[in-house]
Amino acid sequence: MTASYIALVRLAPARRLIYALATGGFSYGMVGLAVLLTVERPTGSYSDGGFAVAAFALAAGLSAPFRGRAVDRWGRACLPGMAVGYAIALVVLDVAAHEGGPPALLVCLGGSIGLTTPPLFASARVVWAQAVPPDLVRRGYAMTALLYDVGQVAGPALASLFFLGSTWLAAFVVGTTGIAAAILSLPTRNPEHFEHAPKPMPRLRESRSLLGILAVSIVLGASSGLIQVGVPVSASRWHHGSLAGPLLAAFAVGSVLGGLWYGSRQWLGPVIDRYLIAVLALGLLLAPGLLAGGPATLVPVLVLAGLAFGPATVALFETLDVVAPGTGAESLTWITTAEAAGSAGGSAIAGVLAHHGRPTIPFLLASVVLVVPAGLALLVRQAHD
Repeated sequence: MTASYIALVRLAPARRLIYALATGGFSYGMVGLAVLLTVERPTGSYSDGGFAVAAFALAAGLSAPFRGRAVDRWGRACLPGMAVGYAIALVVLDVAAHEGGPPALLVCLGGSIGLTTPPLFASARVVWAQAVPPDLVRRGYAMTALLYDVGQVAGPALASLFFLGSTWLAAFVVGTTGIAAAILSLPTRNPEHFEHAPKPMPRLRESRSLLGILAVSIVLGASSGLIQVGVPVSASRWHHGSLAGPLLAAFAVGSVLGGLWYGSRQWLGPVIDRYLIAVLALGLLLAPGLLAGGPATLVPVLVLAGLAFGPATVALFETLDVVAPGTGAESLTWITTAEAAGSAGGSAIAGVLAHHGRPTIPFLLASVVLVVPAGLALLVRQAHD
């Protein structure tokens, strides 16, 4: 497994893309907490900060396909421009919060950050196919998933450290790392080799396969939202609230290991089936979380579930290559929007369930919403074969 990834990083275009994704992953991992604390510290209101984060997430999710389409239409040269807007919006939010701006303005500024976030990870799916030989593309997809997970784990920790000094420092670092990642994502050698004229996205009503992937993405996002809220709630009810972060990190560690393993192997059979099997496995592995009685028993559940989540992410990239071949960043940003919608619903449901009965009930629901649709989809595909 190690040799295949060494072959990947020996390629200069691959290394440059890895640097871009690593930098962007840290920026994206920091931005949610940075928005929350940028508003809360000067205003003293977690409520206003929460609304600003919600506006950021909603704007980012709804605008993702349009930002992806812009990259497909005008090329990755527009990514630095988006990143500059992203950085400016962060700084303006910090200034407005310190100058006593009204809550409505702060919420709007939070939304503007989401509207200008450059779709670096979505555009990277296209770049891998141009930057490395075909036999290394899956490794590139696995590296993309790994760097995203690392950013989501390490980003909040870094953001909290910056707030020990000054809020403007966090806004500055999040914005500048976003700009650096966008610049690194641009090829410097043989740019003609990286030219890409993506095919138009299939019309959703005309592509049953793409609609099916979007439907699975919604329930995958719902499951993620249930876990993201269910873990902190469970930790709090067990009187170990400070362990919420490490517990979520355990899931990310499993995801990294699973993605790396999946990306290093050669697979036979339809990639869509592999994607659905990974989603089904994720659902089955989450179910034991219902029986967890404390952090020590929840950790192995989260690690094992993560081992399935990583392959599901990598297989999704490959599935898009099959159901929407030749398309660019827009196809993956539709998935992002679907997952964001599902995550919002799952988070809201988990919050309600947290006050009724066993705190680990969200794990059972997260399992059911994955196992039922993924299992049915696999049965339907087998019946048609």
